[in-house]
Amino acid sequence: PVAGNPHGNVTLVEFFDYQCGHCKAMNSVIQAIVKQNKNLRVVFKELPIFGGQSQYAAKVSLAAAKQGKYYAFHDALLSVDGQLSEQITLQTAEKVGLNVAQLKKDMDNPAIQKQLRDNFQLAQSLQLAG
Repeated sequence: PVAGNPHGNVTLVEFFDYQCGHCKAMNSVIQAIVKQNKNLRVVFKELPIFGGQSQYAAKVSLAAAKQGKYYAFHDALLSVDGQLSEQITLQTAEKVGLNVAQLKKDMDNPAIQKQLRDNFQLAQSLQLAG
């Protein structure tokens, strides 16, 4: 998923986990940078390293993209205080106008699991540490 100018000549790639405090803090910084730089393309790479709820949130966010609401959901979920749960994640999805029944179906799409595996492999090849 991409924010900012999808055709921008500068690309920032962010690997993140929805339960990571540093990732949550960086969200407002990235929003400000996107607003200030019209040539910036931000590519988001879900990297759910904090367990099951992180994995669940990552799947929901990628499924949200199918409804055209990835960035709204991404921003809202990173604004949640405290630990995530399936209930909080789905309530957040409802708040941004996602069809939760469709979201649950889309979460099971093998392409979503593949994207998460690809993100992990890329992070490992870049020797990134959470």
